[in-house]
Amino acid sequence: MADEVDIADEVAETILQAQIERARKEQEAVTATGYCLSCGEPIADSTRRWCDADCRDDWELLKAETRRDLSETKADLTRWIVRV
Repeated sequence: MADEVDIADEVAETILQAQIERARKEQEAVTATGYCLSCGEPIADSTRRWCDADCRDDWELLKAETRRDLSETKADLTRWIVRV
């Protein structure tokens, strides 16, 4: 039984790492557009991604919630694989 749990954990960890890597690449790929990435307001400085620190913090909080959801996904996958 422990072998099945170990295999399930490895599979879930592999999936989680792939999701994390994808999320990191998406974040790195986010570039300035001339509009705030959080609220959509136009930004005069086209090299900035957010209009202010509050919008930046909101955007980062949303990304952190996404990462937390990915961690929960790993736990769900492990439970599902063990049942199978």
